[in-house]
Amino acid sequence: MVNIEQLLAPHNFSAFANAAELEAALADKITQQLNIALGKTGRASIAVSGGSTPKALFQLLSMADIDWQSIDVSLVDERWVATDSDQSNEKMLRQQLLINYASKANFIGMKSAVDDIEAGVIEYNAKLKDKIKQPFDILLLGMGNDGHTASWFPDAAEIEQALNPDGQSATLATRPRSQPMPRISLSFACVAQAKNITLHITGAEKRKVLENGLSDQQENLLPIHQTLLQLEQAVDIYWAD
Repeated sequence: MVNIEQLLAPHNFSAFANAAELEAALADKITQQLNIALGKTGRASIAVSGGSTPKALFQLLSMADIDWQSIDVSLVDERWVATDSDQSNEKMLRQQLLINYASKANFIGMKSAVDDIEAGVIEYNAKLKDKIKQPFDILLLGMGNDGHTASWFPDAAEIEQALNPDGQSATLATRPRSQPMPRISLSFACVAQAKNITLHITGAEKRKVLENGLSDQQENLLPIHQTLLQLEQAVDIYWAD
């Protein structure tokens, strides 16, 4: 089994005294990265994760006085629910990030009007080609207590497909047994092309999962560890208790 300490060594771990300090530092870093991308090509792109962890970060980022109308904003993953559902990452993003200065951003959601998630995958792949600057300049990952990142859950039948570095599709559907609804997610092959990747986590439990896994008896690496192992670039890991 791969030693997790050695696995994490190539990446950059930053610990903060509290979530507020982390969010301020990360908002500043993302703003700088967006400005650098804008300065090079006049356009930038960012994909973010949902959940409760990044809400305060998004509120700070929304107040960055930058050229948002030249920035494509999208998601790393999404629950296949209506965009007005409380379970929708898009709804959360519209409430927390796409406000203030960031209301001018070019947002492209993952959930489409079709009910068939596989048709939605095809539709979003087309959006990635035609409407969203690729590769992403910035990609913000999160992590669950079960070690999943994006919608790459350990119990998803599609986990090998999702984490395949040679995968041909930038997007896929996942149907984790532990989750009440299917998801649409970027694939590892798409994530790995991003120019800047940050993992944003909080809490002692998530740090323990990151640094130790779920069990000493665990035979297989968790999705987050497989991701960090396979990525050729260093990930910036931001953590606060």
